[in-house]
Order: sequence, then C-alpha cells, then structure tokens
Amino acid sequence: MGGGGRGPARMVTRMSEHGDVFDYVVVGAGTAGCVLASRLSEDRDVRVALIEAGPMDRHPFIHIPAAVGAAISRPKLNWRFMTVPQPHLSGRSIPIPRGHVVGGSGSINGMVYFRGHPTDFDDWAAAGNPGWSYREVLPYFLRSENNESYPDSVYHGHSGLMNVMHIRGRIP
Repeated sequence: MGGGGRGPARMVTRMSEHGDVFDYVVVGAGTAGCVLASRLSEDRDVRVALIEAGPMDRHPFIHIPAAVGAAISRPKLNWRFMTVPQPHLSGRSIPIPRGHVVGGSGSINGMVYFRGHPTDFDDWAAAGNPGWSYREVLPYFLRSENNESYPDSVYHGHSGLMNVMHIRGRIP
C-alpha cells in the first residue's frame, strides 16, 4: 500500500518501473502500522509507504464479529503461529492467531479491544524502558480512543479515530 501526504492516499500493488521514493516505509498494516502511517502522513511534506503481506480486509468473516473463529481458521487471514511444545501442557503447542491481512490481528479478533494492565507498563519502565510507564502511555491511549461507553472517564479518550463501546443489545 502506499499513501502520501502530498495528495490522496492511493493503493500501490507494485512499485513503478522508476521506483517511487518515500520518506518513510512502514512494514505491516496491522493496527500499529496503520496508525503510524496515518500519523506520519499528516505531514503534507512527506510520502509514506505502508506495506502489508496479507490481503485487504474484505473477507466477510472479518466483518461479522461472531465469525471470529472462522476468520482465525483461514490461512489467508492468519499467520497461524504456534508456541513451542509446552512441557506443562503434555507437550502440546498452542495456537497464537496473528492477522495476515490489512488491519492485522485487530481484523480477526472479533472486534475485541482491551489494554494491558497498568502494572505491565510500569514493569516495562522499571526494567529500564523509559517512557513506557502507564502514566506515560495513557495519553496515547486517550488520543487514539473515541470511547462511547465511558464518556466522563479520565482514563478513556473521546475524540480519537478508534471507536470503542460495549455491545449494544446483547442477544441471549
């Protein structure tokens, strides 16, 4: 995929014969890659290429949250990674679904959204990773979210590009 700050984003299925020149190349069009490419392309003076190994997210199983199991089982949508055999699970390997599609794992996870626990971030910072404490990453979560479920919360954003809400009208 390619997009640039100098004009509307466009799909590039292969590089041109003269070779396009980009200021940034983002590899992986999962959630993080798409956000990064989008933010970089806000600067009208830079050209950004976004590269994804998988297909566009047009498969119907991606767009039906209840079809998450079917989406995960499709090799065209899932890298199908496995753990090494686990000694405490009688040597079994455990699947680790990872999206192989534009949108990455967010496209095959049934539209589930959650953040890591605050102590996970604090542990990363304590392990020598400055800037990764919960207090330091919270502003980025706030900036990304448009959370309809908690309109008055100081822990959830309300003007970001990623809409988040609880399920409306649960079906028994």
